[in-house]
Amino acid sequence: MKKLLWIAIALALLVLFPGLAQGLAAAISATALFLAAQPVLIAFGLGLIAAPHLRRTKTFATPAGH
Repeated sequence: MKKLLWIAIALALLVLFPGLAQGLAAAISATALFLAAQPVLIAFGLGLIAAPHLRRTKTFATPAGH
């Protein structure tokens, strides 16, 4: 139900304020293009995503005595 409400709000804003919606879309697009052009940020983000998974797996743990 919440998703439907967000969709209705977005459509209402698009109809009532088309300039605002176009400006918001341009800002989001520019931000996405900037972030996509930054390989260091992409690698950092992927590392943040992978860190909890790597902590939970035991295959990377070193055996005792090594």
